[in-house]
Amino acid sequence: MKNNTILDAIGNYDLWMTLAITKIRVRFIRTALGPIWEILGTTIFLIFISFVWSKLWGDTFFSFFCYLYSGFIIWKAISSIIGDATYLYSDTYSNCFENVNINPFVFCMSHTAKNFIVLLMNFPILIFILIINDSINVSSWIWLIYYFLIFFITGVATSFILAVFCLKFRDLQFSIIVALQLIFFMTPVIWKIDQLSDKAQRFIIEPNLLYHYIEFFRSCVLYGVINHKSLAIISITTLVLVIISLILYKNVNKKIIFWIS
Repeated sequence: MKNNTILDAIGNYDLWMTLAITKIRVRFIRTALGPIWEILGTTIFLIFISFVWSKLWGDTFFSFFCYLYSGFIIWKAISSIIGDATYLYSDTYSNCFENVNINPFVFCMSHTAKNFIVLLMNFPILIFILIINDSINVSSWIWLIYYFLIFFITGVATSFILAVFCLKFRDLQFSIIVALQLIFFMTPVIWKIDQLSDKAQRFIIEPNLLYHYIEFFRSCVLYGVINHKSLAIISITTLVLVIISLILYKNVNKKIIFWIS
């Protein structure tokens, strides 16, 4: 069976979704709560942080929790996609390349789908807190369809690019993990952007692409506002990453199996 085109990979929906769901199930095998731990762990962690940080920033608990939760679940999905992609071909699915003929994009789609499912699992908690806080504003939520679509596409393209480069250059894996830890503190996930000067925002925050993925989601979900600047940036970023991944695929598709060996 040949699966040598991107369309073949997309068409293998049952395969990459099954792989994604299996990865989630295996992680929580033999636990009483199963995947609920994914939601529970994140929620409890952020509740404790909100109690402390809301007082430091002079904000109410519920207001800061919504702000923190909306940013953290996006950051968690992004960092997991990036971090795990660094060993996607060199470790996680290395045996699959040797034993079966599957398009490498299938594994990127499975990897992204797994993290996307976890993101969606956490979303109802945010909605629940917004309702309790009487601050829910769904006027712009229709844009979430577009946002989640480009989020998934970005995840697949990024996963493929990183998986290939980290397979060829193994030291990159560790460099990227360290960089992610630094970027976390430079991204307004647990702190607010208005705590920085205008100059700092221009030179530290605005060039940070991950900030714009978080900011668009936050603006849309929390405030019912469309951040057009972030929308344009994440749309262009997605397009560029897709083009790079397709060019890379065309040039290295047949070489991946040799790099694994």
